[in-house]
Amino acid sequence: MRKHLIISHGNLAKGMLDTLTMFIGENKNYYAISAYADNCNPTEELNCFWSSINEEDQVLIYTDILCGSVNQLVYPKLSRANTFIFAGMNLPMLIQGSCLPDDASDEEIMKLADCGREGVVCMNNAEVQSYSEEDE
Repeated sequence: MRKHLIISHGNLAKGMLDTLTMFIGENKNYYAISAYADNCNPTEELNCFWSSINEEDQVLIYTDILCGSVNQLVYPKLSRANTFIFAGMNLPMLIQGSCLPDDASDEEIMKLADCGREGVVCMNNAEVQSYSEEDE
């Protein structure tokens, strides 16, 4: 089974999960840890998360900042088979992660980083198609 962990400084992780749920619905395979918010001890929360993981589970972890403290907390888990860590998460990356087929290859999973990069655009020079309210 594939499990997704969203972890951030402050309430970003829970906010991202809340917004993601608007797009994909409730999903029991997604977990959020908002480190250092509301007296959250991220080490304890991570221990609780990992206790729910089976050896055969695939785990995708999304963090807010490369080399930030929460990223450093999960980094040692890269030694675990079937574990992927993405730093600098964004909503397009999370949505695409929810669409991965059960038999997605490691390469397909790692392309989530490309999806995240493509989701960041400076709109000043971007060419976008205009939609009217009738189109929606």
